[in-house]
Amino acid sequence: MNLYIDFGGTNFRYCLDDGDLLTLKSDETELIPFLESQINMHNSIKKIFISFAGQVKNGKILSAPNIKIQNFNLGQYFYDKYSVEVFLENDLNCAAVYEYSKYKDADVLALFYIGTGFGSAFVIDGKILRGKDNIAGEIGHIPFRKKDLQCGCGRDDCLELCVSGKALKGTFEHADEAAKKEFLEGLAFAFHTVLNLFNPDLFILGGGVVRNNPFILDFLKEEYNNSSFKAIRSELKISISDIDNASIEGLKILSRG
Repeated sequence: MNLYIDFGGTNFRYCLDDGDLLTLKSDETELIPFLESQINMHNSIKKIFISFAGQVKNGKILSAPNIKIQNFNLGQYFYDKYSVEVFLENDLNCAAVYEYSKYKDADVLALFYIGTGFGSAFVIDGKILRGKDNIAGEIGHIPFRKKDLQCGCGRDDCLELCVSGKALKGTFEHADEAAKKEFLEGLAFAFHTVLNLFNPDLFILGGGVVRNNPFILDFLKEEYNNSSFKAIRSELKISISDIDNASIEGLKILSRG
């Protein structure tokens, strides 16, 4: 039996094999005690697959800007104590794997998720773009504009401080005009940066802020129409993800090898 978990900045979702997807609050869930309780409750669990909203590598959580856990080797701990294998992957990498499974003709798939934070992932020629430390694509932590706040990564000028649910303090509708303006300016900056660096042929949007504010799709389409080199660019398909749990579905694809 496999246990699948999507540990996001707001929601903690999990399921056993193809069972029902259950949801807890991330800030009320301690990962290690939860995993141990599941292993003790279901002694047939042999592998645990975790989609994690942070930076991970080789079974170890390296950093978690929006989650209070880091620098812990989950893989080693659970294999030594329970003989259970733990597979860790960044949540947006998982979501990108799911999206690519529907668009396998895409040469470059770019993914933006705006929820509690702001993240991105890329699939190029069928492979996740990882970089040497498996942290390629961290768009939310590109320096953009100094704020009187500190990002979870330690900086005070990250895009995520302007483009995220945290930046809007809940919803776009109820945010003040300055926050709305900064949000759209930051999003446009990120979008044009990705257009010019990666020249994607498919751009997928997801996350709670996007789902609750579908005008963001039209905003980015208009930005594309005004982008540099527009006269020579081929068509770019921009769409909103069709499911809320793309990370879990991507995990299941990865678990099948």
